[in-house]
Amino acid sequence: MRKKKIRLGELLIQNKVISEEQLQQALQEQRRTGRKLGRVLTDIGALTEDELHQFLAQRLDIPYLDVRHINFDPELVRLLPETQSRRYRAVVLQKDKRGVLVGMADPTDIFAIDELQRQLKKPVRVALVSESDLLQAIDLVYRRTDEIASLAEELSEELEQGDIDIGQLAAEEGSPDAPVIKLIRSMFEDAVQIKASDIHIEPEDGRLRIRQRVDGVLQEQTIEGRRIAPALVTRLKLMCGLDISEKRLPQDGRFSIRVGEATIDVRAST
Repeated sequence: MRKKKIRLGELLIQNKVISEEQLQQALQEQRRTGRKLGRVLTDIGALTEDELHQFLAQRLDIPYLDVRHINFDPELVRLLPETQSRRYRAVVLQKDKRGVLVGMADPTDIFAIDELQRQLKKPVRVALVSESDLLQAIDLVYRRTDEIASLAEELSEELEQGDIDIGQLAAEEGSPDAPVIKLIRSMFEDAVQIKASDIHIEPEDGRLRIRQRVDGVLQEQTIEGRRIAPALVTRLKLMCGLDISEKRLPQDGRFSIRVGEATIDVRAST
């Protein structure tokens, strides 16, 4: 038997949380903007986001969780593709013999729950989470680390075929498909996505360490490959107009890179 759709407005009216006038105002705004009713109600000041969450969690008999304090398991999170996670405002939190616990910004969306259950192929239990906190968590957990590792492997394979071609590394953005360019672009897209303030590129013996500073904490990714670091560093130096032959003295430079619709100004120090 299909579950009955939960009408948030009716629930709030029945429990005297909002007035009929506030509901009608919110419905009118919802028709105009297409946003979720709960978001519209908090935006017009009918109730606070916390009041809405507490009410929903109590009425639906589900937990209300703060995702800011959750350590996400990347394998669990990726059970749900990023596109669906963003579409349904949902993220996988836990998996056990009972099924899958999913954090959702709108647990009244029965259609979304049905789709999540179909995608995950397990019984789905739902927890309520803040939409704004959820979206920040999605940016953090769906990282480009796999893409960066794949591009680094592609670059490594190309470099194994011969010496580093300085001419190719010095090419303008007219060669966006060059592996080193794709790797740099992916690194910066990842950094922007997680709102990193700094990227530390640290060549070591036989591998490259990439660390990104997010809210004062360095998050690390290690890439294996002896020749990746010289190619990456050389290309970045060329982008900054630095002397690629100088490897002992510190140098400073600047460059700009386009990430999505934005142009990012970067200051580089060696």
